[in-house]
Amino acid sequence: MNTYYIEDNLFSDEKGTTKNLSPNALRRQNLLILFNNTTVIPFKCRGKCRCFYCGEEIPVYDDLKKHTKAHGPCTELDRAIKLIKTDEAEVKVDVSEVICEICNTRYSNVDEIVTHLIDEHKLSYNRDVKLLISTYRLKDLRCLLCENQKFKLISKLVAHVSNDHLNQNLSCDVCNQTFNKKGNLDAHMRFKHKSSYKCLKCCSNFNSYAALQEHKLKSHAICNICFVQFSTQKRRLKHMKVEHANEALKCGFCLKSMRTRLGFLRHAAKCTVKSVNKSEQRTFIIDDEERKPSVVLIRNNIACILNMSTAIPFKYFMSRFRCFYCTKNFSDCQELREHTVVEHPVCDVNFKCMRLRNRQEGSIKIDISLLSCKMCFENFSCFDTLLDHLVSEHKASYDKNIDSNIQPFKLVKNNYPCPMCNQIYTHFSTLLKHVGQVHTDNKNICMHCGKSFRNLPNLRVHIANHHRTTGSYKCNRCHLEFSSNKYLQTHLGRIHGVKVFDCPECNDKFSSNYAMQRHMINMHSSGHKCPYCGKLFTSNCFMIDHVKRTHLKEKNVECQVCSERFFDMQRLKTHMVKHNGERNFHCDVCGKQFLWKKNLRGHMALHSKSIDVGES
Repeated sequence: MNTYYIEDNLFSDEKGTTKNLSPNALRRQNLLILFNNTTVIPFKCRGKCRCFYCGEEIPVYDDLKKHTKAHGPCTELDRAIKLIKTDEAEVKVDVSEVICEICNTRYSNVDEIVTHLIDEHKLSYNRDVKLLISTYRLKDLRCLLCENQKFKLISKLVAHVSNDHLNQNLSCDVCNQTFNKKGNLDAHMRFKHKSSYKCLKCCSNFNSYAALQEHKLKSHAICNICFVQFSTQKRRLKHMKVEHANEALKCGFCLKSMRTRLGFLRHAAKCTVKSVNKSEQRTFIIDDEERKPSVVLIRNNIACILNMSTAIPFKYFMSRFRCFYCTKNFSDCQELREHTVVEHPVCDVNFKCMRLRNRQEGSIKIDISLLSCKMCFENFSCFDTLLDHLVSEHKASYDKNIDSNIQPFKLVKNNYPCPMCNQIYTHFSTLLKHVGQVHTDNKNICMHCGKSFRNLPNLRVHIANHHRTTGSYKCNRCHLEFSSNKYLQTHLGRIHGVKVFDCPECNDKFSSNYAMQRHMINMHSSGHKCPYCGKLFTSNCFMIDHVKRTHLKEKNVECQVCSERFFDMQRLKTHMVKHNGERNFHCDVCGKQFLWKKNLRGHMALHSKSIDVGES
């Protein structure tokens, strides 16, 4: 790894005139010239290799090159370029191949190709401005300074370079530890050698961060009018805006009066309890309604249920069941259940997975399809009945006054019942969608389309996928923008006919994922196989539907009006039009109305035949 400090405040534009630019603007201009005219690939490393522009995790080197080029030419509007604001901003680049894209000349390092761009192509690259560029060889993860050393992970390579090949010998005055960047040294001083913590409001010093936080809550999170104490400053200010909107603007601590509400709120943010006169000591009240149950109590409740019953906790992510304790994914709920019982028989509140259980996080899903008490081996079909049994019979330390956000499901493969209305669904993802839309009080509303969501993370994902005005992935053919690389690849194949989907078995390429799957079935006999007749399908859901219709002949969805049964909800919805649908399709000749357009089309054919007979 080599680090270049490529250091005129004059920059020539395309018309030959010069204009003054700040050092940060010159750094950004240098990066644009380097990235848009060479094969140097910028990247980020946050534990794993990530795209420089969008931050997407891309562990494979070839995929990183394709993905970065898919972003198109680098511009000053890219957020990653805007973040280059100081001379300490480090830019990591891959120099496995350093080629000038203007004349296809190959070079060995960044310094050589920068000289080439300036001398041969007359590009306005400014060497006088300081720019920290760290170079790495990602093709084989070898260190550029010690050729014999090779690493398996990029994080190991970056850590090796930072520890063994320091370029800035910034040392700590206390422990003499050296650092590469001043920001790292400052962070080290804050966390390792800070002896006192100072309150910015009253300038009091404390020996620990916990003591400082306790002081802030006791001294600075109290209402200036009614002296109610709150858990955070945000709750305190909200209380003052809502509860005391129509009251006199007089501070109860220093008895000072303000003319405007804005001035009063600004004063309240600075005035503290220490300003109260000793002769007018106040009794502060703790607002119990604002306090929420302790996170420790919530975790204890969850651990109590998981250790005293056969309930299986799980997660569901990307159409896969995920183990609650580790990161293993399963397509079959039975495999998940067996894995959890064997590998994770005991739940401890100190586990990493339990640390994530906080007040703001969503509910924890548990499987109660085989629910029983581990103490007396009694079976239960209802989760609430089990709770009553554990508390009354076995004196379980479960606090019923605390909502632990436990959501029970019965995981029965291909037949997932809704825990509220017992409606059966073939896919668990469809069941979750049904629960979110029908049985959940969704209070987070999308301002663009009005759709509601259970929590803010789901709302943010929805807005990013459906309502983001500018995309990070640009099509280099029609200049359309997309929110993800997946949508871009689908667009290239569907609209421009680009073969972007590779067959994993051979070298053939296809313009759509479905065409590639059909190729896998026809040429390589690879697909989702029916266990009864051996027929291959492109997806597992198609195979399940085939088994239910052809072999099992299951009809689990029943019409509540006429008791006719159907294979799935879609066919039931089509059937329900007969009972409550409007006849919107009418014949212009005789006025007869129909439910379906195809029925009207067949009826109109009768009129055309009668007209032909009359003319003959």
